[in-house]
Amino acid sequence: MIHKIDLIEETRAKRLKIFKTVSLVALGILVVSVILFLIKQFALKENDTLFAVAVFFLIIAIATFIIGTASSNAGYDKFVKEHLENEIMKDVYSGNEFSYAARAGISFQEMNISGIFKNPDEFSTSDTIRTAYKGVNLVVSDYIFTRIVVTTDSKGNTTTHHYPYPGRYMSFSIKRNFMANVSIIDKRNNGDVFYLKPYREKPEFESMEFEKKFYTTATDKEKAFLVIRPKEIMDFIDLSKTYQGKIVNVLYGHTIYLILADTKIEFSFSIFRKIDQGLIRDIYAYYELPLRIIDKLKLDGDRYNAKELG
Repeated sequence: MIHKIDLIEETRAKRLKIFKTVSLVALGILVVSVILFLIKQFALKENDTLFAVAVFFLIIAIATFIIGTASSNAGYDKFVKEHLENEIMKDVYSGNEFSYAARAGISFQEMNISGIFKNPDEFSTSDTIRTAYKGVNLVVSDYIFTRIVVTTDSKGNTTTHHYPYPGRYMSFSIKRNFMANVSIIDKRNNGDVFYLKPYREKPEFESMEFEKKFYTTATDKEKAFLVIRPKEIMDFIDLSKTYQGKIVNVLYGHTIYLILADTKIEFSFSIFRKIDQGLIRDIYAYYELPLRIIDKLKLDGDRYNAKELG
C-alpha cells in the first residue's frame, strides 16, 4: 500500500506543478489584459480596438485558469480512484474471489427480490461488489432510486421534477430458512420508496427504544420472536447509531437484506489536498461495511446456518 501512496503523491506533485504552470500562464495573460485596460483608460483618444483586445485577453486568462484547474483535478481524481481505491478494495477482500462493476452491476429485479422497494421511475446502481466473507456470500451496491413528478401550472406549462433517493444495498445469503419473512424498518424511511409495513403481523417487543425507532412486521409473528432476540434488538439499535442512513432490514427466505437508505458516500481527490491516514481509513470503512455487518450480526454462526433453531 505504501508504494501506491508514494506513486499517488508523486502524481499529485506533478499535476500540481502543471497547474502552477498553467496558472502562471493565465496570470501573465491577465497582466497583459490589465495593462491594455490601463493604456486605454489613460489614452487621449478612445480606442475600441484596444478595449476589444483587452477583453479578449481577459477571457483567455479566465478560461485558461478554469480549464487548467478542472483538467488537473479531474485527471488526478480519476488516477487516484483507479489506483488507491482499487488497491484498498483488493486488500479488504483479499483471500476471497470478488467481482466489481462500476455501473449497472445489479438489476432492480435482483435487488428487489424481497419486494421491499416500491417501483421507481428511474433506478441506477454503481460500485457493485460480489464476494464472500467467512463463508457468507454477499452483494453490496450503491443505488439511486428516483421519483419523477410532472406538474402543470395554471397556464398549462409543465415542469418535470426529479427526486433522487440514494442508498447502499447489501444482501447476505444464509443456509437456514426461518420459514417466515421479517422486516425491521426505520420509521424515518420514505414511504414513496419502501413498503414500511410489508407484512401483516406485528410482533411487539419489550424495548421501548426499538419499538419507537422501527416498524417491525412478519408473515408469522411467533417465528419473528425466534429471529429477533434481545441481542438482535440491541444490534439494530447500535447499527442505527453507528452508520449513516436509515436502516431497512428484511429476512426473506435464505437471504438477509440490509439497506442504508438516504445515504451517499463519494470520495473525491484534489491536487490541493494530500492523502492522509484519515481519508484512507474512510475508504477502508466504506469497503469493509458489509464485512462488519456480518461480524456484528454473526451471520456466519450456527444460528443463521444450522438446520435447527437455537
